[in-house]
Amino acid sequence: MSRLVLVTGGNGFVGSHVVEELLDAGYKVRCLLRTHSRPNWIETLPVDISRVDYFDPNALRNAISGCDAILHFGGATKAKDKEAFFRANADTTRALIEAAADACPGLSLFLYCSSQAALGPSPSLDPLKEDAPPQPISTYGWSKLAGERICRERAGSFPIVIIRPPAVYGPRDKDVLIFFKIVRWGISPSLGRGDRYISLVHAKDIARITRLIIEKAPRDFTVYHVTDGVVHRWDDVLAALAQALGKRPLNVNVPIGLAIAASKLASGWASATGRLATFNREKLGELLQNYWLISSQKAERELGYKPEYDLQKGMEQTVRWYREHNWL
Repeated sequence: MSRLVLVTGGNGFVGSHVVEELLDAGYKVRCLLRTHSRPNWIETLPVDISRVDYFDPNALRNAISGCDAILHFGGATKAKDKEAFFRANADTTRALIEAAADACPGLSLFLYCSSQAALGPSPSLDPLKEDAPPQPISTYGWSKLAGERICRERAGSFPIVIIRPPAVYGPRDKDVLIFFKIVRWGISPSLGRGDRYISLVHAKDIARITRLIIEKAPRDFTVYHVTDGVVHRWDDVLAALAQALGKRPLNVNVPIGLAIAASKLASGWASATGRLATFNREKLGELLQNYWLISSQKAERELGYKPEYDLQKGMEQTVRWYREHNWL
C-alpha cells in the first residue's frame, strides 16, 4: 500500500501498537510528536517522525500535508489542572481538524481516540451503547468529551470516526502496572463493599479496530466502542491477573476512608515533587463506581470486529512482556 497515515501519540502506550499494526498491514506511517517528546517505542520502526507545536498552524499544516488519514491518539490521561487537560485533549483536536481542512482536503478519515470516561459510568449491568447520553465524572472525561464535540461540529469537513475504549491494558502500559505489582506482592485489593464491574480491552485490539475502520472507509460521522466483549467482575480480573503471575494472593478489602486518605497523600506527594498523580481523588471517584460497562456490538456488526485477546490470554501476554522488560 502507498497510503500515508499520520498518527499522533504514536510513541505512547496505545499509539505505538497502532503504528505497529499499520506497518504490518503495509501502510506508510508518519508519527506526529510534540517538540520535546521522546520517540520511545517507535524509535527503531520504519516511520517518518515529524515534531511540531500543535498551536503553530503553519508548522502543523506542513506536518500533516499529504496524509490520507489522520489518527489522533495523542493526549493526556494525567494533567496538573483542568486547563492542561482541555489543552491536551480538546484544543489539540481542534487544531488538527482545522489544519487538516486546509492541508488535506481529500482526507479519507479523521479518527479521534476518546475514552469511556467521556461517556461516564453505566447505571447498571447493561453495557452502554454509543448513543447513550454522556455523563462524565472526571475532568479527564469532560476534556475527552470536549474533543468529541469538536469532532461532531466538524463532521461535514471529511469522514470523522470516534472510538471509545474502556480501561486498556497490555505491554508498555505504566498506569495499571501498579495492580500487577500489588498482586505480585501477594495482595488482591478491593475497595469498599459490593461487586464492581468493568469493561476491558487489550491495546492490540484497539490497534486492530483502527485498521478495520481505515479499511471500511466510513463516509459518515460515527462512534464505536471497543472492548473484549465481556462484562468483568473486578474480583475476576484480579483472579486472572494472579493466575498469570502464578500467585495466590490474600484478598484485602480497603476501606473507602483509607483510600480517600491515600489519594490525598498521593496528590500531595505529586504536587510537592512536581509530578503528575496517577492516583488522586478524581481517579478514586472513578474506581468507586459500581459499573463501567460499554458494548462493542456495533463495531462487531458493522466492522466485523472480533477481539483477539480474552482476559486470560491478555493478562498472560502482558505479564510475560513486563517480566521480559524487568518491569515486574
